[in-house]
Amino acid sequence: MTDPALIGALVGLVIGVGDFFLLGYMRDMMARRRSSEPVGPSLALQVARFSQLILFPVVGWFVGPVIASNMGG
Repeated sequence: MTDPALIGALVGLVIGVGDFFLLGYMRDMMARRRSSEPVGPSLALQVARFSQLILFPVVGWFVGPVIASNMGG
């Protein structure tokens, strides 16, 4: 049987990759609307993109077993 921690990490990775592309799309749309892009919001979105790409799988690693144990797994 597959380890619930691994499943949680994989689900977190999928969500993190989706969010990575979504925040990248938002950053690009923000840059298109403004001729001179401010550094602050763009940098904040870039930091959020990469931090969530790392944090979601880590959180999923710990949350997966908790959810599995509450469901009788």
